[in-house]
Amino acid sequence: AAAAPKTQSQPSVAFSGFPEGERLDGFLATVSSLGGSVVEDATALSASTVMVVEPSPNVSRTIKLLVAVSVCDIVTPEWVDACRAADQFVPVDAYLLGECAVSSKGVKVPWDAAKARTRAAAAPCLRGRTFYITKTTSPDADKLKVIIEKAGGATVETLPTVAPRSPLVVVCTDRDRRELQCLQGMRNVSELRDAELLAYLLQQKYG
Repeated sequence: AAAAPKTQSQPSVAFSGFPEGERLDGFLATVSSLGGSVVEDATALSASTVMVVEPSPNVSRTIKLLVAVSVCDIVTPEWVDACRAADQFVPVDAYLLGECAVSSKGVKVPWDAAKARTRAAAAPCLRGRTFYITKTTSPDADKLKVIIEKAGGATVETLPTVAPRSPLVVVCTDRDRRELQCLQGMRNVSELRDAELLAYLLQQKYG
């Protein structure tokens, strides 16, 4: 007899913060066996993606996470376990990530993923804002461009020589002082440190 059709839609699934090994391999096998697809590239994350993160001891602040917080549901590994047990993809509601801690380069900060999810659903965090990214940022300019645009922002490739008509935010570090001297006093231009931007994105609240 033919297998019964799955009652839940088949999502694309991304994983972030998991080391290579049997546990991750098992999760990937579950997604594949249920007819889902695995997203490897942060640029491919979308509203139909489910992001699975490892919350213990801390959630790793990866590029995927910084994109996912703007565009898709973020769940704990128990969601994959529930899908395997049900032999189909189950709703994410009971497995959505809540209060936790996010770590990057040894620094740990508290994070309320539920509040960030509510804000992201209300409006894109960076909608209506335009950014120029310097060459010294971390993540680098190419990765930040993806993160910014997934959060509703726009980017430009060159610094203005005259005051722009609409506000421009220059994402930079302390090493950019010489390059940015030409912007001092220029109307409609402001500077924002890269670490501040990432903090805004995690909270889905600008400023």
